[in-house]
Amino acid sequence: MIPGRWWRPAPRNPPHQAITDRTDPFLPTGYVVSHTGPVWAEPFSVGISGYFHGNVFIGSPAYRLTGAGGGVPRAVESLRLSELLDPRHRVVPFVGREDEQRSLWRWLDPPHAGLRSVRLMYAPGGQGKTRLADRVGATAQEAGWTVLHASCEPLTPEPRSGPSGGSDNDGALLVVVDYADRWPAGALPSLLTDPLLHGGGQVRVLLLARSPGYWWAGLRSWLTGVGMPADEFPLPPLAADPQARRRLFRVAVDRFASLLPDARPAEVVVPRLTDPAYGTALAVQLAALVAVDVSRLAGSTAPSSLVDLYGHLIGRETAHWQKLRRAGVTTSPTQQLDLAVVTATLAGPVADDAAGEILRCAGAEPTTIRALLTDHTACYPSYDQESVLEPLRPDRWGEAYLALAVAGHDWWSRHPPRSWAAGVARALLRAADLEPATAAGVRARALTVLSEVATEWRHVATRVLLPALRADPALATAAGGAVLATIVDLPDMDVELLAAIEPHLPPGRHSDFDLVARRITGRLVEYRLPRCGDDAERARLHIDYGRRLARAGDRHAAQAALDRAVAAAEAARAADPGPTTAVLLAWALHLRGHRLAAVNRSAEALASVERAVEILDFLAGDDPAYRFRLAETLDNLGIRLAEVGRHPEAEVAARRSVKLFSADAPSPAGEVGRAAALTNLSAIKAHQGRADSALRTARRAARLWRRLSDEQPAVYLPELALTLNTLGLRYAESGRLEEAVKATAESEEIYRELVDCNPVVFELDLAAVLANLSGHLWRLNRRAEALRTHAEAERIFTRWGGADPEVFSPHLREVRQNLARMVAEQTPVYLYRWEPGAGSFGS
Repeated sequence: MIPGRWWRPAPRNPPHQAITDRTDPFLPTGYVVSHTGPVWAEPFSVGISGYFHGNVFIGSPAYRLTGAGGGVPRAVESLRLSELLDPRHRVVPFVGREDEQRSLWRWLDPPHAGLRSVRLMYAPGGQGKTRLADRVGATAQEAGWTVLHASCEPLTPEPRSGPSGGSDNDGALLVVVDYADRWPAGALPSLLTDPLLHGGGQVRVLLLARSPGYWWAGLRSWLTGVGMPADEFPLPPLAADPQARRRLFRVAVDRFASLLPDARPAEVVVPRLTDPAYGTALAVQLAALVAVDVSRLAGSTAPSSLVDLYGHLIGRETAHWQKLRRAGVTTSPTQQLDLAVVTATLAGPVADDAAGEILRCAGAEPTTIRALLTDHTACYPSYDQESVLEPLRPDRWGEAYLALAVAGHDWWSRHPPRSWAAGVARALLRAADLEPATAAGVRARALTVLSEVATEWRHVATRVLLPALRADPALATAAGGAVLATIVDLPDMDVELLAAIEPHLPPGRHSDFDLVARRITGRLVEYRLPRCGDDAERARLHIDYGRRLARAGDRHAAQAALDRAVAAAEAARAADPGPTTAVLLAWALHLRGHRLAAVNRSAEALASVERAVEILDFLAGDDPAYRFRLAETLDNLGIRLAEVGRHPEAEVAARRSVKLFSADAPSPAGEVGRAAALTNLSAIKAHQGRADSALRTARRAARLWRRLSDEQPAVYLPELALTLNTLGLRYAESGRLEEAVKATAESEEIYRELVDCNPVVFELDLAAVLANLSGHLWRLNRRAEALRTHAEAERIFTRWGGADPEVFSPHLREVRQNLARMVAEQTPVYLYRWEPGAGSFGS
């Protein structure tokens, strides 16, 4: 390993997609969609990964790994007052957490967690997560472990410090990941599949986060699927009761008094520690720091509220700037430094070449920017010495500083807000006139910080964040699905704003947004349905919600929503017979067919789709405008007929679908429909024993899907994966087993990328591909690989079978029967139900 470099995991297979400069209109600004996957490079060549926005430019790597203690420590005596609270400086001696340390050491112990394990440690900000992880890491390092820190700061430069310890990973490795809940989708799975974590020794990954949101549910499911145990470790309050708080307060007072000149610890007044505001370690240490500082000032009284404690620190920061200016160390006036601090809290840390742009965007005078940046760095030196605009640490302190700067809080008389602060926040959210890469990162970080602050300080939500989103609803997607989920849960989020955000959600499948899109659509449907007096509109609402539910993997709820859509469409057609309501009913029936099939109700699915075809067949006879819908529904019908064994009829329907999709002038929608129909036609031909013809059709489909996925990978990559699985089966049926393995392995690789972000939707498809791949490997006498691959498929089906036996137990029975045949050294039976039909794109 080269110390201090950015790392990406090595690919299991060669690259499977090309870089394109097409813009995905539903790609959030500056946010990497993990469907595209990383782009790999051979040794000593350049790998490009990043954002596409008009012209292609290079974005930021997924993560970096650095050795514990990689930053250059500063002397405690050089720290300003508020820096004494920063957990990275370890000023206050570590107190308590004996039970938690023992629990973490048991987790590190090999007999308790196996070779590799992941643990999420979560607690509100200020509860001591970083200090505890630091403590455990230091002890682990003394015991011979290699300890690395993983970070994901998109605008910081490449660090020079490198991983400590050896690089061959023969020994035990602990990786600590702070802010895990802020990582972009796909970045954590990329880290967890890094080759560094899969050497020969023990590996433990400790994730730190404020809460286990839906990001963790998806990640944990994926971890289970790849055989890496994962658990949660809710960190209880360090200062849970007054006695513990008093102990922590006294330790902190003694330490701060030893560092601050003229301190009089005997005169320190203990605050009312029974107040729930002192429930975090940071709050108690803040109270101790302010109490010691006040003891140095004759006639002063220590503040009593948490807000006033932060206000005291703000006053001391201002005094620190003025002292430096009088000494000639800095030249910037107080208001300019204040603006730089607010900007750094929202956008930092960043590389030096971006910092000037960002300060200009925030409203700093262009002629003073270089001096201001130098002065801010003098006041707030970077921890890693490689970036500038270092934000206030710890995070809670920076968030309080920002919140008190924004007008609208209840403490105006004691902590006057800055009239320009809200404008700075809005300017950074717009990020106008910044370079595209810089603008993308600034928007994402500012939105992330504001969403966190808004959960604790309501006026920031009502005065800054939500008005900014009302002015530009597209901004809501700028930092990804997890941040949008935080925003959606704000108390002042109203349905009008949700409705404004809704059009900016990806209209189709999008792994990072599928779950939060379901929540937004659900809340809007709940609001709109009672106010909707039109059956046709009700049907459309149920259709939209059903599609969102299906993309989020909620199969039963999606099927129920489409049942309601069909009922509403029936009522609309009865009240107003005509082509419009007839097409609406046909569309609802068509979609319900997909949803019924997804829960193994094949006969009902077929009946629903047959009705849809009957309606559209009648309409298309008079008006070619309905041909496209008929083609899509015929494709669906072919799948449903094949599922119940009516293969000759299925082929007739599939051929009609291909013909209709090919009848009109070429169009993107027609190409998508034709590719799906060809994929399904290939499977139907194979069912009838026509291996060579099936293979030719599958290859045609794969060429179409590959071109489409190269152009829009975030949209079409799942269909390419599905078709490659079909292609592998066709190769195997023709005796071309090496080609079967190659195609199926590429399908597996794509599905693993998709499962990284949404295991609920894609994990069963991955299991199906693994089961088929194991059969190909077995026939090539690669028996050990075949059994390992098959075992992973069985684990996935077993887990899903336990969660929903009615739907998934048949798959589990079949995979076990297949294994029995393999062990008996018979030719494995390929289960065609594991060849999922290419879904109609509109479905």
